[in-house]
Amino acid sequence: MTKEVVIRVDSIKGAQFALSRASAAISKGIEAGPIEVVLRRPGKSRLQEEKYHAMIGDIHRQCFRGYSVEGVKAVLVNQFAHEMEEQGTPLSKPGERVWDWVLQSPVYVRPSTTKFRKAEAAAFMEFLYATGAELEVAWSEPALKAYSEFKEAA
Repeated sequence: MTKEVVIRVDSIKGAQFALSRASAAISKGIEAGPIEVVLRRPGKSRLQEEKYHAMIGDIHRQCFRGYSVEGVKAVLVNQFAHEMEEQGTPLSKPGERVWDWVLQSPVYVRPSTTKFRKAEAAAFMEFLYATGAELEVAWSEPALKAYSEFKEAA
């Protein structure tokens, strides 16, 4: 069984349905060999990602148009990871420095924002807002809306 099955449970009532779905998935999956059952808190949402992408887009358009959005995002994520490490709360899935044995140089693999935990994504939005303020970014409507919705939910 190479497929991962995720069943979100939001209430006691939903737990009964989730248990029956989990039982069915276990019965089907066990036929191919051993499986694992994992319980965890939900991670950040796709909506949360969309919100910080709006902020990254504003920073890119207004301050760093000479670079790609992906390049600016990589720098921002790197700076955020460094700041978190300095504060004594490194990311749960930090970046990695590896050695390129052919070119004889280090290669940095930045942390992936898709692997941010919910609290890390929230801290990243705060970091983006502070960085944008330092750079005097005039936030667009989507970015302002994203940040205000984030603050209301916090």
